[in-house]
Formats: sequence, structure tokens, C-alpha cells
Amino acid sequence: MRQTIALLFAICFLGCEGNNEVINPGTLTFPLTVNLRAGESVRLPQLGFIARFDSVTSDSRCPLGAECVWQGDGATRISIFRDVDQAVTCTLHTTFFPTLILVNGVTVQLKELDPYPHLGLMMDQSVYVAVLEISRAGIR
Repeated sequence: MRQTIALLFAICFLGCEGNNEVINPGTLTFPLTVNLRAGESVRLPQLGFIARFDSVTSDSRCPLGAECVWQGDGATRISIFRDVDQAVTCTLHTTFFPTLILVNGVTVQLKELDPYPHLGLMMDQSVYVAVLEISRAGIR
């Protein structure tokens, strides 16, 4: 019996890990701040809403250890789903506009992109974390 329970637990754990989805059940407090790695999403069933951090499309932020004449910009590809078949894909920036998008009464804003680049180090997509702030329009 213990082996069966352990096997079922392992199957459920592996199944949940494969979809890279962070679920926030229960009562929501807005604004909601989430940290997502590239490929991860947050699902808010109370709003019928999913936001996914797809990738970093460019990162020209001035690396730590360098002297730059401007701060640069990090650009992220974000997909917003209000319906399984209907997605809005946009690019949100750390410095340039737009830094946020409003979709059907829900605002998603890119607050940070981590880690900050270091001089001489190449960044792989897997290390990036987008810090998103999600709020209902008019609620702050």
C-alpha cells in the first residue's frame, strides 16, 4: 500500500512539474507580485487569467562592472491568456515603454528582470526571472 501511495505521489509531482505552472488559489490581494522563470506561468482561476513569461528577447542593460553612457533595457516576451484559445503576446521592457499591458481589466507590469548582467558573462534564458505585478484595473 505504501508503495502505491508513493508511486501516485511521484506521478502527481512529476505531472505538476512538467507544465511549469504556478497556481495561486484562494483569496487574491492586489497588486499580486509573482516571480516567473522563462517558460513559467501564473494562473489565476478567480479571474480566468494566465500570464506566461516566454523569454527575454534582448538585454542591453549596462552590465555590472562596466561604465556605460545609458542604463540600457531588458525586453521580455509575455503571453496573456483570457481563454485557452485566445492569447495576447507582447513585449514588456525594464526601461522603455511599454512596461505594462492591460488585458480585459487585468494589468500586468514588468517590475524587474533578474539577474542583472555582469561584465563578460553570457546569460542563458534559463537563469532569467521576471518579476511581474498583476492587478485589476483601478485597484492598487
